[in-house]
Amino acid sequence: MMQSLKRDMAEVLSTAWPLMLSTGLFSLTLFVDRMLLYRYTEGAAAAAMAAGTLFWAITCFPSGVCGYTHAFVAQYLAAKRPDRAMLLVWQGLILAIAVGPILAVCGWLSYSFFLYSGHDPELASQEASYFRWLVPGAWSTVISAALIGLYAGSGRTRVLVVSDITATVINIVLDLVLIFGMLGFPKLGAAGAAIASSISLIFKLVVLVAFALPDFRMGLARQRDSSTGKLFIDFAGLPPTAGPGFDGFLKRLDWPLMQRLFHFGWPAGVSVLAEAWSFTVIMMLVGKLGERPAAATTLALGVNLIAFIPLIGLGTAVGVLVGKYLVQEQRETARRIVFSGLIIGIAYSLFFVVLYGGFPDVAMNVYALDIDKSRFDEMKPVLRPLLYFIAGYCVFDAFQTVYVGALKGAGDTLFVLVGHILCGGISVVGGLIVSNLLGWNSLYYWWSVITVWVMLLAIVFTLRYLHGGWQEKRVIEPIVVDD
Repeated sequence: MMQSLKRDMAEVLSTAWPLMLSTGLFSLTLFVDRMLLYRYTEGAAAAAMAAGTLFWAITCFPSGVCGYTHAFVAQYLAAKRPDRAMLLVWQGLILAIAVGPILAVCGWLSYSFFLYSGHDPELASQEASYFRWLVPGAWSTVISAALIGLYAGSGRTRVLVVSDITATVINIVLDLVLIFGMLGFPKLGAAGAAIASSISLIFKLVVLVAFALPDFRMGLARQRDSSTGKLFIDFAGLPPTAGPGFDGFLKRLDWPLMQRLFHFGWPAGVSVLAEAWSFTVIMMLVGKLGERPAAATTLALGVNLIAFIPLIGLGTAVGVLVGKYLVQEQRETARRIVFSGLIIGIAYSLFFVVLYGGFPDVAMNVYALDIDKSRFDEMKPVLRPLLYFIAGYCVFDAFQTVYVGALKGAGDTLFVLVGHILCGGISVVGGLIVSNLLGWNSLYYWWSVITVWVMLLAIVFTLRYLHGGWQEKRVIEPIVVDD
């Protein structure tokens, strides 16, 4: 039993650590953005919180749909069809490119949105400026999602580490230059942080495309051999006409396959959208409490991202392995993979329970570097309780991300959507009702609502996983599985 567990955990870790590091580097980027903006002004930090939340709320649906390529790629490669895997990636890319004009319109309307949300005109102006400069980065993020699915689904996750390390370094350097006006540049504050983020995200996309050029040319998805680390193509299931090549963008459009991606991908995208918009509503309500509660929330969420976002990488890894073993009809192995992923997730989260719950001042002191002591001392009493909230719910985050990863990897995306809408609706609508009835509208009240929400997610998705229906689902065509 122990030998089997060690073997399964080793397999999960070998797939998950690059994804966790990749997503962790993204959380580090957001953390540095908010830390530097807080050093600039509290207003800039507050603007980044609201605009950054809106950025995620708008991009998460198309990113969720296009990024669902990871489940298809994993299952097609398990069925020995690298041609179908690559053609599916093309469908994700075509969808992602079509999203650009919509994002541009959102940027144009952003000032009116923040103003309508009840924010002060000066704060709304900073928020809109930050968001508009993020639009190019948002488009790059959506396009990158389809390519990330290619790398995650084929086991080539180290490419993601390379791209994210590069993007993180570029973002941090440009943050310092553009926020504070170094090297002759003007002080741009929140807008400078957004410009830095967009440039870094565009460069990340360039790196991802560069590594995928051989796949595009051949029309076949390469995969990494877990034992040797070498790239290979499994030709066993290929028809003689497979591999259409690189030329002819429109030739890559395959309506039946596009519809299949959208059929499974839209619930995955909307589920993330429902979660993001529920969170956006709460953040907008916090923003109406004033600049200091909004700034404290921004700092706390920066800390929370370090604890949470790497778990998304772990969930993706679990989903990739679950999809592979289900196609190979190894259901017991798939269940063991999920259990191993859960152990890893809980162990990771417990570290932050101890850090944030037992040593909150250590976590907060990261923000205190080079900042006027009296200014930060005023923020500490507001910020410290928020870290206790994070310590209270981060283990529940481990449960829900691992189980959601398993359900998505199998193709149970419709229930994932229902679960997110149900939990988000109960939390937000229930929170608003209680707030209106009892007059509760403090910062800590809304953080209590967030905590209840995460707990509900953990309960709902644990029950769905234990139900076991996910083991019968597949995302690729039955005829491909049978072949």
